[in-house]
Amino acid sequence: MKVLVTGAAGFLGGHLVDMLVERGDEVRAMVRPVEDSSYLRTIPDVEIVYGDLTDVASLKRAVQGVQRVYNIAAKTGPWGPEDVYRAINVQGLADLIHASLDAGVQRFVHTSSITVYGHNLSGVVTEEHPYHAEDNPYSRTKIAGEKLIDNLVNDHNAPVVIVRPGWIYGPRDNASFGKYASMIEAKKLFIFGSGKNIVPTVYVRDVAQGLIKAGDASERAIGRAYTICNDEYITQEEYLNAIADALNAPHLLLHVPFSALYTAGRSAELTWQALGRRNAAPPPLSTYGVTLQGRDQIFSIDRARKELGYSPEYDIKRGVAESVKWYLEAKKGQQSASTPITSATK
Repeated sequence: MKVLVTGAAGFLGGHLVDMLVERGDEVRAMVRPVEDSSYLRTIPDVEIVYGDLTDVASLKRAVQGVQRVYNIAAKTGPWGPEDVYRAINVQGLADLIHASLDAGVQRFVHTSSITVYGHNLSGVVTEEHPYHAEDNPYSRTKIAGEKLIDNLVNDHNAPVVIVRPGWIYGPRDNASFGKYASMIEAKKLFIFGSGKNIVPTVYVRDVAQGLIKAGDASERAIGRAYTICNDEYITQEEYLNAIADALNAPHLLLHVPFSALYTAGRSAELTWQALGRRNAAPPPLSTYGVTLQGRDQIFSIDRARKELGYSPEYDIKRGVAESVKWYLEAKKGQQSASTPITSATK
């Protein structure tokens, strides 16, 4: 089967390409011209095309001749101009789906996020939980994107399935896991609140598995959303200390009260807004990050298990071990690259 992966140069997109190639699919990887596609070029027989969700002509070219589209591309993070998020996560999504319909794509799998449920959650959250937009453009536009899909499914019979991943981690995750590992090694990371809250971790290849199964699922899945997490129910403290154990580093002992961190995050956001810094780097702390790490986020994956046949293959011990192995190898490579060549090392 010939498939298109958008956002293929990213963390999740790269792993999805790996798994699609492993199962024998013919993969077309869409990357933005400014992105580093060097990893994709190491994978045999992957076709790389340049495109952008804000460039309709490039989307029409990218979907030609493919039977399935996996949309990973998105504007992520909780900070930035609203119109940029909307152009990518809503209008760009609409343009990609319409282009796919015109090209005869048989199944479109859209990557959403657990952020559509909001962050102030209690109990075990299922896909029936109502939308709750947090005060950030990522949350608002991911919800708007899902509402758009609902309309396109109902009005145009768009063959779209939605996947809502949890807190993804794994090898090549420089944005999150790499930073956590580095801070734990340097003894600079602390626990948010008690540390007993459940964090919605999921290994990257398990998310890719969920996306592939959503593509393979029966027509019953069209128009439905599926939460993809690991239902091991790991606490924040267990997750961070599992990383410490794999690094042979000390466990995290410092706890900072959740309320103080949340207040600091909100104050930082308001200060950045007052200074007109929507186009600048995000504040050092945000309510989005504080709630994701410091509050209970417990999700049911029963629907994905029953309707997609999804089953997480990586428990926290295995997933963290694989991730730390990558981190240490990458760190060693960086150190070797930065070592000056002298007469003693030639």
